[in-house]
Amino acid sequence: MIIYHYPRELDPEAAVGSALRPLRMLEAFRSLGEEVIEISGRGMARVGKAAALDGALESDTVFYSESVNVPPGLTWARRRPWRMNFDYHLIRDLHRRGVPTGLFYRDIYWALEETRAISLRSFVRQRLTPFFARHELRHYEKSLDVLFLPHKNMGQYVPFPLPNTEMRTLPPGGEQRDPDPGVERDSVGEGGCLNLLYVGNIAPPHYDLRPYIEAVETVSCAKLEVVTRERALRHHGDLYRFGDYRNVSVVHAHGEGLNPCYRRADLALAVRNDNDYLAFCMPVKIFEALSFGVPLVVSAGLRVVAELVEREQLGWMVSSPAEFRNLLGRLAENPGELQRVRRRVLRARERHTWEARAREVVEVLRAVRTRKGA
Repeated sequence: MIIYHYPRELDPEAAVGSALRPLRMLEAFRSLGEEVIEISGRGMARVGKAAALDGALESDTVFYSESVNVPPGLTWARRRPWRMNFDYHLIRDLHRRGVPTGLFYRDIYWALEETRAISLRSFVRQRLTPFFARHELRHYEKSLDVLFLPHKNMGQYVPFPLPNTEMRTLPPGGEQRDPDPGVERDSVGEGGCLNLLYVGNIAPPHYDLRPYIEAVETVSCAKLEVVTRERALRHHGDLYRFGDYRNVSVVHAHGEGLNPCYRRADLALAVRNDNDYLAFCMPVKIFEALSFGVPLVVSAGLRVVAELVEREQLGWMVSSPAEFRNLLGRLAENPGELQRVRRRVLRARERHTWEARAREVVEVLRAVRTRKGA
């Protein structure tokens, strides 16, 4: 049995990876054939679902939670502040009853940002959120067996030791997809032209795509499709001037609407400027691309993604737009190199599914129970 906890309502229409992950993990646990007790929703809905746990625990029960960017205590603050510790006490009580407890800790942006409170919004983000986030981690210090992170490197930013809690990497996953003859093609796009796909934000400075767009514009062997949200295009469209490019197009799509984009892509592009925050960033779209069998081209700034790509040979890491441009020319002239990597991605994608992530969670937490019982 798995007790699955998420301190918000699950959103089946989620378009952002951070909101998509909790639903996919829940579905993955169920696909393993596990009995799942779900404790999610608004505050009082969670209280009601938790009450039903009495007498329901079994000998193999484990607890897993997906965190949100706002500490759970803050979700209670406005309407029922006296219940601010409800979610923390739920985990504590299960831990005391011998249930192995694990939680995916999504983000630690609050420990990396500069403190400057000049408005109510920035006061909440820069002062209140760090206070409640530390309070949250103090609770986890006493009640979590395993803290799952996007990458274990994030653990060095946790502001104090968690001596009784194991930290483990648990990146996102991709869908379990049936073999698609389209991704096993033996050539690149039409006329030998590489079809590149970029999915995500385009806001400078961290998501500045312009140097890579300029690189694509200087070659005749590649075209780039940019998929971003309409809001991003409204805010930054004038900066990019997408209408002036001959090799670059921009569309809006999410969810199932992305499928045709991935199916016509030869390469998926993921580029960021280097900073501490991105040192442990593992975007959902990386594994979404892998699930379609699309090799990756990633910048060195996405450090742990670049390490994954190089370690498993799932694509190429580039250190600059100039190196990226040279890579495009080489792959267009040597399609066999691209095809070899594509086949490798097809073989690797099964170990990077949501189901694989859920299976790992169950194995890790049941191993905790074994150790406790020893």
